[in-house]
Amino acid sequence: MSTITRQSQIPPQPSTERNFTTRLSYDKATNCIAYPSGKCAYVRSLSKDSDEKIPPVIQFTGHGTANVTVVRFSPIQNSQYVVSGDDQGRVIVWGWNIDDTTKAVQINVKSEFHVLAGKVSDISWDFEGRRLCVVGDGKDRFGAFISWDSGNSLGEISGHSQRINACHMKQSRPMRAMTVGDDGAVVFYQGPPFKFASSDRVHHDQGKFIRDVEFSPGSGAYAVTVGSDRKMACFDGKTGEFLKYIADEAVPVEGGIHALSWMDEAKFAIACADGTVKVYEVESGKCAQNWKVEGAGIDAAQVGVVATGPDSVASLSLDGSLSFFTLGQETATEYLKGHNKGITAMSVSPLVSGSFDGRVMDWTAEPPKLYAEHKNVIVALDTKAYPQIASVSWDDSLRINGEVKHSFAHQPKHVQVNADGISAIITNNDVLQIIDMTNASVMSEVPLKEPATAVGISKGLVAVGYQNCKQVEVFKTVDLTVSYTLKTALRADPSAISISPSEKLIAVGDVSGKILLFDAETKDVRTSRWSFHTSKINSMSWRPTADGSEEETHLATGSLDTNICVYSVERPMRVAKHMNAHKDGVNVVAWNDADTLTTAGTDGCINTWKVSLE
Repeated sequence: MSTITRQSQIPPQPSTERNFTTRLSYDKATNCIAYPSGKCAYVRSLSKDSDEKIPPVIQFTGHGTANVTVVRFSPIQNSQYVVSGDDQGRVIVWGWNIDDTTKAVQINVKSEFHVLAGKVSDISWDFEGRRLCVVGDGKDRFGAFISWDSGNSLGEISGHSQRINACHMKQSRPMRAMTVGDDGAVVFYQGPPFKFASSDRVHHDQGKFIRDVEFSPGSGAYAVTVGSDRKMACFDGKTGEFLKYIADEAVPVEGGIHALSWMDEAKFAIACADGTVKVYEVESGKCAQNWKVEGAGIDAAQVGVVATGPDSVASLSLDGSLSFFTLGQETATEYLKGHNKGITAMSVSPLVSGSFDGRVMDWTAEPPKLYAEHKNVIVALDTKAYPQIASVSWDDSLRINGEVKHSFAHQPKHVQVNADGISAIITNNDVLQIIDMTNASVMSEVPLKEPATAVGISKGLVAVGYQNCKQVEVFKTVDLTVSYTLKTALRADPSAISISPSEKLIAVGDVSGKILLFDAETKDVRTSRWSFHTSKINSMSWRPTADGSEEETHLATGSLDTNICVYSVERPMRVAKHMNAHKDGVNVVAWNDADTLTTAGTDGCINTWKVSLE
């Protein structure tokens, strides 16, 4: 029986938004960090050594079409419970376990509630792991105290007139909670059941947003609030009474503060918009450490922070990079970089990927290197002359390692690159260009007879799929004046074309999910039975043969329907299929070798699959 099994996954970076905080959560027992990215919640192990009990990446896709906004670990050790909230006001408590036989991660949804009428900004567990405080935006209310398993109300959140940005429940008895919001209010609650006790509207500047609040761990003697006014206000954790401002004149805060996280009962870290991470001692108010994060401009602004130990923190930049710091060291000990938007182009061996926001990631470099020079969607990559990386983008440029080498007069809308680094490009004015990606030179070009929706290239052939007639025209790569048309038209617009390495077969996929396999010599349809996808075909790749022969036997396909398929040429109705390979669609498929397939998708993930065929 043919099977497709995921071997590994490179997850996306956390989602970020300018002037908003991204919540990070850390679990000491598993050494994992949790965060939101797009429509998924991720749990990512920080351990270097593999652990069968803790997979490197856990991806939760249960929020459907909503964007995940916050992910929090349960404080109960080894419970493996996680709560996540989204921008539609929904809260889901879920967990995971490892199948003993297959070693696959199994996600278990424990409970699900629609709590707010708007975006969930923050969630906090109580120290018993039984109660949740959920806050955000809404119409009739801005938050709620609920039981995690039944959803029953455990109190009322009041005292705010605008969106609540953050909440925290004291992690010891007596139980207390605090919320802060856009209205400049700090509200203190006693419970359970939780009820309004007091509010403070004078110790943060009015008209400024208070962005985060957290009780000190252990006894919860203190609670600190931070905001865009650059102030750190310290309150009594039991009474809610204002105690003092925390400030060090020798190390001023130059930008608004997005987040804080206690490292132990004596000190906490803050993430600042000026690109710094600072550690303060609560008793003395002195700055114990001040780190400047790698990067420049607004992308270096720190929008999230979480303590990973009494002497270490992880901080999040606006560009999605995670930085890890240790007290006593002047610079970051490690950086984690990657995509936080959908991946639209990829090359394997070496592994390089490009995304919707114009970033190019070189995963083969040590450490992985990020090129963030393009201003729009990456549509093609070439690594034939690696470490030289050529990229084509909708910003009308061809760049090599981030440097512009060729500018297009019209936007390159459809691009495919062959194994020799030669690309076929269809521009927005319906001109077919052949470009050598290695030196960014235009080899030839020809105007097309009508608008085109797909292009494919091999060593000697270029195939173009047309929008109106639904047919495919095949050109000679060395002479675009020589061409012929395949006999059978498609039923829908062509969306992907793949010419086999031997140039004997041409596969054409359309926007409805159907694929026609043509014989390039007779120009007839070889099979029309490849119809296991239900939506647009985004990418196709011919499986290399293990013995190096040119006789192609299988084709891998990726579709907007989130599935990947491996079709057989000899037995068209025999298909290996993996459902829900990527949230919101598979954008790129490529073979590493005859048994290994790499895919990338709209979820920003890169997955590697073990393919076993009959």
